[in-house]
Amino acid sequence: MKSDEDISIDVFLVIKGSVLEASVSGVLTYDERPKESDLEDIIISILDNNAGQIQEAFVNVNIYVPDVWRDSRGYVKNKQRVMELCDMAIDILEVYNGGDFRFEIVKQRVHKVNGKNEHFINNKLLYRQNNEIV
Repeated sequence: MKSDEDISIDVFLVIKGSVLEASVSGVLTYDERPKESDLEDIIISILDNNAGQIQEAFVNVNIYVPDVWRDSRGYVKNKQRVMELCDMAIDILEVYNGGDFRFEIVKQRVHKVNGKNEHFINNKLLYRQNNEIV
């Protein structure tokens, strides 16, 4: 069985060095997002982790995107940048086979961050690990 930390590292290593990581202005981490960051950060977190012969976990890969200033409308979602990062995330995370584990995107949504001028792309992954003892 893999711990939350093990699963986070697996997903981290898939993204590390990818075009997605190279494209963002901030950090890629499975720790907390840097306080007061206004950069494009990629944050990995575990939602649920169930033990069993086939272990299943739900993982969030959230990509933060600062809003842009529009004179008459104030800050608005940076639609072009959100679309670019959504596409990159799908290319890397849609389906990945790591040998003893695999994951796939089950949902991708874009949400406004309350109290900040930014949105985030939520990529919800279903992670599966085969714990079969031979």
